[in-house]
Amino acid sequence: MMRLALALVAAVALAGCGSSSPENNAARSGGEGGTLRWAINANVSWDPVTSAAGNEVRHLGLVYEALTHIDEKGNATPGLATSWKFAGNGRTLTFTLRDGVTFTDGAKLDSAAVKQSLLRAKTQKDSVLTQLLAGVKSVDTPDPTTVVLNLSYPDYGLPLVLGGKAGMIASPRADPKTLPRRPVGAGPFKLTKFVPDGGSTLVRNPGYWNAKEIHLDGVELKYLNDPQAVLAGLQSGGLDVASSSGNQMNAAKQAGLNVVQFPSLAATSIEVNDAIKPFDNHKLVEAINYALDREALLKTENGGLGEATYQPFPKGYVGYSPDVASLYPHDVEKAKQLVKEAGYPNGLTIPITYFDLPPYDALTEQIQAQLAAVGIKSTLHSLPLAQASEKVYVKHEVAFNPNGIVGRESPLQMLNVQYGADGLLNHGRKASPELTRALKDAAQYPLDSPQYPAALQKATALAARESAVVFLYTQPTIFLTTAKVSGIRPFIVAARLEGVRLAK
Repeated sequence: MMRLALALVAAVALAGCGSSSPENNAARSGGEGGTLRWAINANVSWDPVTSAAGNEVRHLGLVYEALTHIDEKGNATPGLATSWKFAGNGRTLTFTLRDGVTFTDGAKLDSAAVKQSLLRAKTQKDSVLTQLLAGVKSVDTPDPTTVVLNLSYPDYGLPLVLGGKAGMIASPRADPKTLPRRPVGAGPFKLTKFVPDGGSTLVRNPGYWNAKEIHLDGVELKYLNDPQAVLAGLQSGGLDVASSSGNQMNAAKQAGLNVVQFPSLAATSIEVNDAIKPFDNHKLVEAINYALDREALLKTENGGLGEATYQPFPKGYVGYSPDVASLYPHDVEKAKQLVKEAGYPNGLTIPITYFDLPPYDALTEQIQAQLAAVGIKSTLHSLPLAQASEKVYVKHEVAFNPNGIVGRESPLQMLNVQYGADGLLNHGRKASPELTRALKDAAQYPLDSPQYPAALQKATALAARESAVVFLYTQPTIFLTTAKVSGIRPFIVAARLEGVRLAK
């Protein structure tokens, strides 16, 4: 299995009044139960098949269980499947399912349910997961606890991919049309109330196979994005935990809150659609890259946490390519020259579409100022978050969008999603034959093969050079919590609530 080479540290709690680590807090509190109130981004869909936003995997993981889990080091570990193995030179992948699992509507987990869920993800017309399962030729169910995936080509990263949305199994009794609002899974919680743009209420699923690790009675998701409102909610006791960014750390510590930080695969970027003029001119894309002072953006917008980057992976991760570690150093004069070479001797004006919420508004204004310094002026257009999935990820109507990624379960999956010809995040749908071959070549190596890292990094370097996406800086995972919360674990892809406790 893949191992994350990052130095994963234990979650560290930093408080203005001097607190101990979450692990020590957990031992001291010894509490069970309670409802965790979590300030988080709003999600559009509770159906993993139609959930286009990467950060919705945190919401979905509360109600669905996937075939595998991705642990703190980036490895695939048992979920609904207790084991798996490849055969036939990587063209057959067999899963053994956990026995005795039921969905929250009473339906039983078996191989037929898994087959139904995977085929829906692969073939449903509006599925955002089709590309991830493109190599699955057919699914066999020789007995109730065995699922055999017949692959058209070797894809050794599938056990990782199936630890995310693609492997989240919905109840076979559920109507796919109602899943976006009324999900039915076999995860640690069950959704009881969903108010779009408002919040969600979930209760503990006592039938969850790993229920011993769930110490909460329930979760209330509060869809809040205003940093001041979040801090006020934590201070008043109306909130227990909040997903956060680095520029809130000082204010949080001064308010006596805990700050939990650990490495992640998230990064801030600008999604550029190079099928829309003038971004179809790669010289202009290069000019934008050279114009941006990533270190200044990192300091101002994320409190200096993270590192400037030109690729979707952090240093030390298996997909990180040293060859593009300094691909576009900040160079105003070079950027000005590239603008002229792109055919704009007198400069030009571009549209920038940003999400109408913090931190994107401030980030966009700083990007606007840096681009103006090289002759690229811009007009700003706000986009409500509720419309983001449809306009940005489904219809690909937005040309230039400050955004970000939360990472994916598999590094090759991340490359395909971001750079593949059919990738959800590749809005221009462009990928050279050389890059397409490199992505397929990397898939043929087992994750423990000596050839795998080099093949993966070759694809990363090719993609970074030819893509229109502009990566800015990496983002560690940051949670702000009250003293009541303990046990948050440093999952590398998406936060989970196993082990989390709420003191009474």
